[in-house]
Amino acid sequence: MWWPFRWLAWAFVQALVWMRYRVTVRGLDAVAGKPGPYLVLPNHPAYTDPACVLAALWPRFKVRPMILETNFRNPILAPYGFLLRAIRIPDTDKPSAAVRQQAEAAIAEAAAALKAGDNVLLYPSGRLERDAWEHLGGSRAASDLLAAAPNATVLLVRTRGLWGSMFGWAYATKPPLLWRMATAAGIFISNLFLFTPRRRVTMTVEAFATADRPEPTRDTLNRWLEAWYNAEGREEPKYVPYHFLFGRKSVEYPPPVAAPRLDLGNVKPATRAAVAEMLGEKLKRPLAESENRAETAFMDLGLDSLEGAELGLAVEQRFGFTAETVPATVGQLWALAEGLVDKGPPKPPPAGWFAPPGDTGPAEVLGETLAAAFVNRALKSRRDVAAADDLAGVITYEKLLLGAWAMSKRFRDIPAPNVGLLLPAAVAADLALLGLQLAGKLPVAINWTTGPANIAHAVKVMGLTHVVTSKAFVDRTGLEVPGTQFVFLEDVKAGIGKLELLPRLLAVRFAPGWVRGRLLGRLDPDPQKPMVVLFTSGSEKAPKAVPLTHANLVADAKAGVPHLLFSRSDVMLGFLPLFHSFGLNVCGLLPLISGMKVVHHPDPTDASALARKAAAYHVTLLMGTPTFVGYILERCKPGDLPHLRAIVTGAEKCPDAIFEKAKEIAPQADVLEGYGITECSPVVAVNRPGAARRGTIGQPLPGVELLVLDLETNEPQPQGKSGMLHVAGPIVFPGYLGHDGPQPFVERDGKRWYVTGDLGALDEAGAIVFHGRLKRFLKAGGEMISLPALEEPFARQFPPTDKGPRVAVEGVETPAGRTVVLFTTEPVTLKDANATLQKEGFRGVMRLDDVRAVDAIPVLGTGKTDYKVLRAMLAGK
Repeated sequence: MWWPFRWLAWAFVQALVWMRYRVTVRGLDAVAGKPGPYLVLPNHPAYTDPACVLAALWPRFKVRPMILETNFRNPILAPYGFLLRAIRIPDTDKPSAAVRQQAEAAIAEAAAALKAGDNVLLYPSGRLERDAWEHLGGSRAASDLLAAAPNATVLLVRTRGLWGSMFGWAYATKPPLLWRMATAAGIFISNLFLFTPRRRVTMTVEAFATADRPEPTRDTLNRWLEAWYNAEGREEPKYVPYHFLFGRKSVEYPPPVAAPRLDLGNVKPATRAAVAEMLGEKLKRPLAESENRAETAFMDLGLDSLEGAELGLAVEQRFGFTAETVPATVGQLWALAEGLVDKGPPKPPPAGWFAPPGDTGPAEVLGETLAAAFVNRALKSRRDVAAADDLAGVITYEKLLLGAWAMSKRFRDIPAPNVGLLLPAAVAADLALLGLQLAGKLPVAINWTTGPANIAHAVKVMGLTHVVTSKAFVDRTGLEVPGTQFVFLEDVKAGIGKLELLPRLLAVRFAPGWVRGRLLGRLDPDPQKPMVVLFTSGSEKAPKAVPLTHANLVADAKAGVPHLLFSRSDVMLGFLPLFHSFGLNVCGLLPLISGMKVVHHPDPTDASALARKAAAYHVTLLMGTPTFVGYILERCKPGDLPHLRAIVTGAEKCPDAIFEKAKEIAPQADVLEGYGITECSPVVAVNRPGAARRGTIGQPLPGVELLVLDLETNEPQPQGKSGMLHVAGPIVFPGYLGHDGPQPFVERDGKRWYVTGDLGALDEAGAIVFHGRLKRFLKAGGEMISLPALEEPFARQFPPTDKGPRVAVEGVETPAGRTVVLFTTEPVTLKDANATLQKEGFRGVMRLDDVRAVDAIPVLGTGKTDYKVLRAMLAGK
């Protein structure tokens, strides 16, 4: 039934082509003797050559084109894709765990079409010509398709005459844009249709049966195709006027513009070596020294864009940084591994972002539970801006309340009390967290950076059956949570209609008391109930489940607001994920329940975009780990952050370099070091604005008590004397869940004290002077790295002998970053050692930076490993 419409569509394309081009087809008659079906493989000089190919070949071959999936969203091209029964090819410009699966499905569909007798059209290069030569490099689509359908006849098409068009790369100062085709209507009208100057195009076709072409191995086939496409030599650009009377008659084409070069001078040798190993694994051969250069393109190594996406994702997972586009060179992989990728500027803030709040007084938390504090704030400040990000735009408290209310109805139907939460920092994460609260569910924030083993542990401990996440996030990361069902926010949103929201909107505006009773009346008002569950980073054998109660989190927020002089006019930059205690309460919940504004960015490693976003959104409060804060400040120049009044750091020691950089970039801003622990909601102490005590990590928040006990006598230490830090107060969590070991509390003087495991002293003002960590773990980017956990797999693989231990893991923190080393008496490479850790389920920060061969592992008199000696060896490195 669709054939008449297909012919009409072809006739329309033929008319458009005729008005601008004079197409001559050579060799078509010789094709008649070759049996079908046909796999049509054209070169790709410009965006307009598909129209020329279809206009010339469709009446005879009725080809099914393979079209980039994004073009199906184009209102002009989408109908043609439907009518021509086009096969969708995934866009590989952005890394995605689903791209390979989609590409394989497209090849399978095309192969099935050929076997069924249909003719298929595929552009084997997958991209436009950049320099008037067709380069296939490592593109694999043609070889994969011919391997799947070997009996198809290959019909090659060489198009000449389009080089120099505005739809190709001859104008090298800027990339060609597909939407410029819309200008064709104006051109045709101004030329009265019949008088449009025409570009002469020659199309040469030649058919090759199975016996006439090389074997469909990627390298052999691609070199054969390149030789055929480029047989007539490089084409010189030709300009054809756009009007028969007016306008310019010639143009001087600019020379090719070199791609911007990344500054890779500081890339560590270890990073280059690790990337070379990963490339060697993909190539199934060692990377030659001549190839291990920044400018080496993947296509020159025989790798295609899909394999580039796989390499990019592998580097992201190993090193913890992300990119928006697929790497195409060795240098771009280096940059990704070092976090040097510039992902482009963030979207400018909408005008509504700068609307002042209804009152500009101090921030205030209005409730004893999170749900009460949020609902009361939203009803009181419904017109005020609450949050923003690049996807959601600006969200007022009213919209945030309506969205969370609507989501809570769906979340209430989840047949389990505990629900996993797997989302980066974003408005969507705020909505999901608040929606789960209003549904009476207990959110369990899942840390996806520590690998599948720890995710599985979280599922088991908390009995999770459902996890709230987003399709886009799962697609990008390839994350799986075995034993659970994903609840995708995209599906939840699609099920919420305007008719559902309208009565709730009217209620919020005209019956706030009823709304308050409706939302809070069905919830448990006890603030001692758990509000969220976080997990430690695994400083021992397995991460521990940390329940934080409503009272914990609200007390921390209420104490922090006056301590840091927060006001309704403050703007916070929220970029740490919800599984991070700092990201959850300080950068997430605190602004939403106290009346400040927060602008989110989902990627904490995207330092350039974060720096520009902080400037564009007039951020006043920059809070995060020194690692991330340092990344951001490095991307700024003096004057970029005139509104910034405070930089608050925690989770690791703030190096002097950040104080100096802050003085240069934002001299008006106080740099305030603080001290926080997941089990304490998390902020325990922080320096006060205008009264910071350099060298300390601040005074305790109001209502928080500190106690320093001697390690030997367990007696209180006097002022200035170091000992074990203990914390008491409403911010301290009630105890680990599902933990069979001892709880970290001691009873003293009628109070329950949390034993931090950290060493410190109190100065004359009651501020904490930090002296180090007792347990063997490091911190990097705010995440704990357990040295015993990293050592255990190797201790099992190489158990001690009568000569002593054969392996040991030790690490140090330096201003330049962490260094974690495996000391071993056995022949182990860094590649194999990290592979062992990956098999054990370790990911992200849980990795080794080096392997050192030693004659013997130093031991104490008891026979235990002497880690002090190993630390001294690292310090002398």
